[in-house]
Amino acid sequence: MSEPSPPAPDHVPDHVLEELLDAFAEESAPDYNFDDPSIDRLLGITDEHFVDPDDIDEPDDIDDIDEPDDIDDIDAEEGFVEIEVADDPRPEAPPVAEGPRKIIVIAEDDRPDSVYLDEDKEKAFNARRDSADESGERSTIVIADLDEHGGGGEPPIARSRSERIDPRIRARRISVRRAESRRRLVWLGIGAAVVLLAVAAVAVVASPIFDVRTINIQGATYTDREILESIIDDLEGEPVLLVDTEAIERQLEGVAWVESARVRTDFPHSVFIDIRERHPVASFLGSDERYRVIDEQGRVLDVLDGRPTDFLLLEGVHPNTARGQFAGAVYTSVAELVVALPAEIRAITRGVGADPATGTLTLLLGGDGVASGGDSLLDARLGNSDDLDQKLARLLLQVRDGLEGVCRLDVSTSVAGVVLC
Repeated sequence: MSEPSPPAPDHVPDHVLEELLDAFAEESAPDYNFDDPSIDRLLGITDEHFVDPDDIDEPDDIDDIDEPDDIDDIDAEEGFVEIEVADDPRPEAPPVAEGPRKIIVIAEDDRPDSVYLDEDKEKAFNARRDSADESGERSTIVIADLDEHGGGGEPPIARSRSERIDPRIRARRISVRRAESRRRLVWLGIGAAVVLLAVAAVAVVASPIFDVRTINIQGATYTDREILESIIDDLEGEPVLLVDTEAIERQLEGVAWVESARVRTDFPHSVFIDIRERHPVASFLGSDERYRVIDEQGRVLDVLDGRPTDFLLLEGVHPNTARGQFAGAVYTSVAELVVALPAEIRAITRGVGADPATGTLTLLLGGDGVASGGDSLLDARLGNSDDLDQKLARLLLQVRDGLEGVCRLDVSTSVAGVVLC
């Protein structure tokens, strides 16, 4: 049950005021007999202090009365004389320590009802209480010494509910809080254990026990050996579980020769590198007297000081394209032509010609069965790179029919043109 709070002084219910008036009415005050000698003794008034007004000779002139030294005042109407008594043998009462004044709160709850000595007033109080219960209202009587707060302030707030809580409920709350604290400690311990295990696992896998000792590389025919050796040096001694395979793949794919790379680790000590290189098809000479090797897309794969004999040579002098760059559309057409050559034509092909201005492609043929007219080569004109398959098919028919006495061919149209020597 919640603790009743004192009502504000300006909002006291009417039935509460009625109860206060009934409780503190003057007619209910006890009737004291002030002539009782016991009251005089309680007040410290004895017979030696009492003077009968009839025994006092009243002078003619009240102003001429010689007032004794020990008489302070004379009250003619009451018939008492207040006398100052020197050297009172009674000890002085010790000063009463002023402490915080208490507040008595009388509220309707499960506690026993107050018992009135006056039966009629008790019945009236019970009737008012029953009527308040039916209306759902509760009455509270607050008796406080307002002088402690300056007469106009509110009385102090009663003690909080927690100060009067049942000891069993308090013990239950304490046990619940302790259980929650224990659970938090358990979870903190589990988290610390997980962190320690993770740190220990990282320390183990990062130790030299599982370092890289074997590196297997396949598919690297033309790839720069210096780059491969640099990668191998970085891998040796590295913990196998900490090898960054994606970084190695990106590094290899940055090489012009490498089309794609796959790197994987084999626990506990091995690394496998699989390289797929680009396919070189032709070469050309730059103005710097160095040869460029190109792939099917016209990309420059390498720059060499000497002529590569494994690839068809593009006749003439060409730009100094850097490694990894594209040479241009004409060189792409040349690469496509070389890739599309049938085996019979390729066997007698000695070179390829290309006109950068018009894009015209030419094959230089020579060998057995080809009338060269000395050391010269047969010039087979193909035109641009459109319909290469049809043009090569017409050229293949001419090769099979024989090229004796032929110095020039033109297969760029549907009807092959033959120029005899």
